[in-house]
Amino acid sequence: MCVSHTEHYEEVNTMNDKIYAEKVKRALQDCIAKLEATKWMFVRDPERDFTRNRVITFEEFIKICLQMEGSNLQNELLSYYEFVETTPTKSAFCQQRMKVLPEALEFLFRLFTEILIGLDTPKTFKGYRLLACDGSDINIPYNLDDPESYHQNGNKKGYNQLHLNAFFDILNGIYIDCVLDSDRKSHERAAFNTMLDRLPQMMSTPAIIIADRGYESYNLFGHLIRSGQKFMIRLKDDESNGIISTWDFPYDENHEFDCDIETILTCKQTNEIKENRSTYTFVSKNKFDFFDADNSFFELKLRILCIQVAPGIYDFLATNLGRDEFPFPSAKELYHFRWGVETSFRDLKYTIDILHFHGKKRLCVEQEAWAKLTVFNFCQAIASHITIPNESKNHKRKHSHKINFATAACICKAVLRHHDGEIDICKLIGRFLIPIRPGRSAPRKMKPQSVKSFLYRGARA
Repeated sequence: MCVSHTEHYEEVNTMNDKIYAEKVKRALQDCIAKLEATKWMFVRDPERDFTRNRVITFEEFIKICLQMEGSNLQNELLSYYEFVETTPTKSAFCQQRMKVLPEALEFLFRLFTEILIGLDTPKTFKGYRLLACDGSDINIPYNLDDPESYHQNGNKKGYNQLHLNAFFDILNGIYIDCVLDSDRKSHERAAFNTMLDRLPQMMSTPAIIIADRGYESYNLFGHLIRSGQKFMIRLKDDESNGIISTWDFPYDENHEFDCDIETILTCKQTNEIKENRSTYTFVSKNKFDFFDADNSFFELKLRILCIQVAPGIYDFLATNLGRDEFPFPSAKELYHFRWGVETSFRDLKYTIDILHFHGKKRLCVEQEAWAKLTVFNFCQAIASHITIPNESKNHKRKHSHKINFATAACICKAVLRHHDGEIDICKLIGRFLIPIRPGRSAPRKMKPQSVKSFLYRGARA
């Protein structure tokens, strides 16, 4: 029987996809084993916790957290233990989870992500990984005993909220780094600088960081420039009180431009500086990290672009990318990739269920949040490597297609529960595709989504 080149190519790709999926699963299992070997670092009382024989061991607790979804806690345990008579009670689970610090699940996320980064040749744009930085609020169960995350809502009942800041690898679909803070204390720019400092230790491939206008600040530009990091940051428009509001720019017939600006930041206010506002820009000393007793000046050079994103709608961007490597059309294309982090937050919240928690205490919430981030990376790493089957002669496709991540995540989470080879994960995920319809847009829904209540899940049971 003659096999066509296309069929042979698909068969080889499917085999490679399967091998990669097995590597990802094995990597996560190895990370859990390493965490188990050092569990004394992540429990409240190393001399007593998890020293006696229990059904829910430290390792079992980690696995349960990774496979939790949106059901009530007892149903989650029944599902995990496949409805055997010896299934532990939710009381037994809660007693064990109170022994484990949230740092255990955070360590698992970082260890597993570090392996994923080097597991395969990454997808790049002109040789660069594209990292989008953004933040998102995560509503958590109402808890007056957690004042750091509690917000008063006028005369109404308040609410509790955490804030997730993340570096998201757009082309490879995984979270590279995250900072999880109580929303009351959160500061996105400070979290950005924290993740920026950790970036060189995590990956050797050069990267470009793309961020929205909430990150615009002289201090953040200072950190980026001192670190030698490539970046593209959206700015407030020229009619606002942002960085570029005092500059005049040469707009072309399309109301776009691409030019350089140069200024010297200083915390001094001498007469010479006041008389040369075109040369100097005053920045308060407590808002800029690079002023000290020996140096009160910082030279800042930025390439500023104005791009049209839709008829009559323009974005202003600041970057240090050179024009030879990234001419105006390439720079314009680059910023459009940033939307990938927005869709990742949607998948994290509604597909991976980071809005569902099985405890009110901060410890429980953070345990599950870090577990969900690990599961997201696990599912995305596998789904993004699945080869999409070519269309057959009898089934012509009007649009290009991509993997349905909601279905792929369901399959990937099931793979965690089964032995290797029981599920043909690649063929199964490859069956469920959705069309890519370019040019579609819809108004962004700004209505905040509340946490799923325990009462609602109890009613479902």
